[in-house]
Amino acid sequence: MISIFKTNIQSGIELNNISHHLNTLLSGATWSVDLSDSDKILRIDSSLDKISDAVSLLTKFGYNCENLQNFYAPPVW
Repeated sequence: MISIFKTNIQSGIELNNISHHLNTLLSGATWSVDLSDSDKILRIDSSLDKISDAVSLLTKFGYNCENLQNFYAPPVW
C-alpha cells in the first residue's frame, strides 16, 4: 500500500527530529518527505496499513498530516 500525505514539515531539522520515530513506527516500510514540494509530501510504501498511526505520530509532534491518497501497487513479476 502506498499512502500520500500533505504535511507542514518545513525543514531538514524538523524531519530529523521525527525520523527516528517514523523509522520505528514504519519498520519494514519505505518512507520519504519531499521538502521541496509545496505540500511537503510524506510518502509511505508499506505492506501494512499505517495511515492512522502516521497521522497520530505527526499530530503528537505538532505537525499537520492530511491523507491525500492511498493505492495498492501490484507486485511486478
